[in-house]
Amino acid sequence: MTYRHHLRQAPTRSARAISLQARRQQMVARVVSALVGLTLVAGGLLTALNAHAGTTATAKSTASAASAAAATHGTVQAVQAVQVKGKGSGVGVVAGAVLGGLVGNQMGKGTGNTVMTVGGAVAGGYAGNEVEKNVKKQTLYKTTVKLDDGTVHEYTVGQQFAVGAKVNVSGKKLTLAH
Repeated sequence: MTYRHHLRQAPTRSARAISLQARRQQMVARVVSALVGLTLVAGGLLTALNAHAGTTATAKSTASAASAAAATHGTVQAVQAVQVKGKGSGVGVVAGAVLGGLVGNQMGKGTGNTVMTVGGAVAGGYAGNEVEKNVKKQTLYKTTVKLDDGTVHEYTVGQQFAVGAKVNVSGKKLTLAH
């Protein structure tokens, strides 16, 4: 092979390598875009399911709230602090899926690479959602109130009341009686 012949082939090999790298980057971008889209759809479905579960729980508690509405004054019998995870907004799912997909894409070749990318995105989406919920967790207080009519009801509220405190009950809300 002559020196001139070698010079003519070098750019061709380099161009092929660049073209192959560009195609791989396009494939990664398509896979990550598809994963983000799927994650957003899954997040929307989860949000809809949570909203439906919340309205079902509200409908069930309305009957007990109606009986509590008749007696609007009571005394706090017990208070228990409860840690409640926050609600995921979808940001954690998307961020986790993208990061998981990118990490998974660095592993394996061919079909294995695709499987690792998808698996990383799913695992990352789940982990991101859990991290977001833990960051947004809050303390609520499960408060047992004996109403003046003798019935006992539990309320989960954001304010801590002292045992023995006189309270006014309005729906699911408690306020100190004056």
